[in-house]
Amino acid sequence: MALKYHPDKIGKDLTERDKEIWLKIQEAYETLMDPVKRRKYDSSLPFDEKIPEEGTWDDETFYEVFTKCFNLNSRWSKKQPTPNFGTIHMPLPNVKKFYKFWDDFQSWREFSQYDEYDTDEA
Repeated sequence: MALKYHPDKIGKDLTERDKEIWLKIQEAYETLMDPVKRRKYDSSLPFDEKIPEEGTWDDETFYEVFTKCFNLNSRWSKKQPTPNFGTIHMPLPNVKKFYKFWDDFQSWREFSQYDEYDTDEA
């Protein structure tokens, strides 16, 4: 059964469920369009922040495993682009640049979702 568009019925016969869905869509839109709210939302998304444990990599897979780890975490960096993890053949100045960057790492991620109160509702 196909639904037909009836301009004279827009807004009529709305159920409470329809209103709830509309309000959720509106709230989502407002969150995604506001940079501060968007950052707070992005920070709350599930994220694999595990560091590979010893024994899960060897000399052959070291760079592959840790490149993936650093690339995932670079998402949260205030400074972009982040330096490449590199390979065993990376020049020493690039190695130093990489370690300096991560030693001074600054994240834009926040953890306000764990706060006891929501300041927007206070």
